[in-house]
Amino acid sequence: MKKLLFISMAFIIASCDSFLDIKPVDRIMDSGVWDDANAIKFYINDVYHSINGPLYIWSSRNGRDNIGGAPAIFDNFMTGDLWYNGGNLYTYSQWSKSSNLNALIRWTDCYTNIRKINNAIEGLNGSTALAEENKNRYLGDMYFWRAMLYYELFRFYGKVPIIDHAQNRFDEEIFNPRNSEKEVADFFISDFEKAIALLPKDIPDAELGRATKGAATGMLSTAYLHLAGVMPDVTGADGNDYFRKAYETADILISGNLKDKYKLFGATANDKAQAYHDLFNAANEYNEEVIFDIQFIDDGVGATGTERRGHDLMGVSHMGSYAQNTDGSYGGWGRNNPTQNLVDEFRMADGSTFDWNNPVHAASPYNNRELRFYASILYSGAPWRGDVIYASTNKPNASGTALLDNQNMKRGTNSYTQTGYYIKKLIDPSKRGGTPNRYAPYEGSDQNLIVLRYAEILLTFAEAKNEFSGPDASVFAALNEVRKRGGLPEVSGLNQSDLRELIRTERHVELCFENKRYFDIMRWRKGPEIIGKDVYGIDVTYTMENGVATPHYNKVRLAVKSFEAPKNYLMPIPDAVTGRNPALLPNNQGW
Repeated sequence: MKKLLFISMAFIIASCDSFLDIKPVDRIMDSGVWDDANAIKFYINDVYHSINGPLYIWSSRNGRDNIGGAPAIFDNFMTGDLWYNGGNLYTYSQWSKSSNLNALIRWTDCYTNIRKINNAIEGLNGSTALAEENKNRYLGDMYFWRAMLYYELFRFYGKVPIIDHAQNRFDEEIFNPRNSEKEVADFFISDFEKAIALLPKDIPDAELGRATKGAATGMLSTAYLHLAGVMPDVTGADGNDYFRKAYETADILISGNLKDKYKLFGATANDKAQAYHDLFNAANEYNEEVIFDIQFIDDGVGATGTERRGHDLMGVSHMGSYAQNTDGSYGGWGRNNPTQNLVDEFRMADGSTFDWNNPVHAASPYNNRELRFYASILYSGAPWRGDVIYASTNKPNASGTALLDNQNMKRGTNSYTQTGYYIKKLIDPSKRGGTPNRYAPYEGSDQNLIVLRYAEILLTFAEAKNEFSGPDASVFAALNEVRKRGGLPEVSGLNQSDLRELIRTERHVELCFENKRYFDIMRWRKGPEIIGKDVYGIDVTYTMENGVATPHYNKVRLAVKSFEAPKNYLMPIPDAVTGRNPALLPNNQGW
């Protein structure tokens, strides 16, 4: 059953009048809320809803990856949605101080919600309307979300103003200058630590979607890993201490106080490819691997085409990259098509690297690949919805005795994949997607969006400890646990450098389409090498050979990309923001 965060609709309806009747005051916070336990509960729920719905930073916004306009700016995707002017995305030219709407939305949404959270922290600390246990739990929620928001701001903007208290709308202190990177990092680390101390390990079903001790601990470990990569570059600090803290914090969930709370879903399943795919389906929400997720909220739909979603998984509700028909089209917008760059990262079934220079690989690039490939990517010839999908210029007829023109394969339009691939991971084949969801009852994928899961914790531990002290048994154990669930053989005996590259590839494959790749590239400082690499897709054409329809594969370059370091490692603070607060200047380097 879907949960609306942790407050029932009955409560919201019953309490709306009293909440809305509270009289406004000059301060951003309203002290009257904190005298009433029900009003406090409503306020905390509103913070969750405000962040989870229109903002949530690791999720999609209207089908976009919410990173600079579209995920097409990095190497996982090519967009066919011409509305986003895809060509400009590949050169970062749409990242403008004056017109980058996404940079502005992110900044203003983060600080709007930080303001709400600061009100709550101040109000809760002064409230006598709650039992101490309930008050501390709410404080844990708020410290968790404030940490998440400042972590978000840090990853995109670097130095930002720290505002840690409720403010008067007219006070000059609203126009604070930017704090240093170290100050911002220390601040969100401190908030994560406060949340860990206050949040419970376990929650009842009625509160699914609220933060827990595991969520705060896990997010802190990922934050330390990010800091280990960027802080030496921006401050000259030694990243080793952050690597140590990253693996030690991750280990709390592996062998420490939270041991056995989380584990890999389907690790012992006979069909591991199916288990991996099912991990993300709505039927398996809240499974043992999920540490924190964003709740899907059914917002309703009308005949005018208003979309019904609490989040939009990579544009699932209206995109051509969600292949519904076996000819590769469903009247969608061709958004977020996996690239050949990503497809080539998936290993062969024996763990070896796929290589286009290998004639066996090149002749049958989709044969004998690792299990996660078949769970994540829809390719020409793949089984789909009880049939076979053809993302090709032509296709065999039903009997395989002749070839038919595949009318929907028209690169340069919105109606089909630009790359020759569609997303399979995150997609429930029993659900309907595409254009009709804007005008008819919604049947698209409605699962929660997983923000953090145990596989990422294992990979965080493996990467951080390998960087800190080199390979050891614990590093290989964590990495191999993920690989075994993916159907790959265990590895051992690698040196630190080789293991580093293997872990990075494992992150790319295991966490693809989960809004991790961009941040990994940023913290590795690999923008020119990865984001600056040209985008490739595949052209597939069938010919009749000895009475058999035989596919031929041609790897094609689709977009020339560029990345300017260090400029593109951070977003610019928008002119609309610096115009109101000149104390934020100078802008980020290169802007």
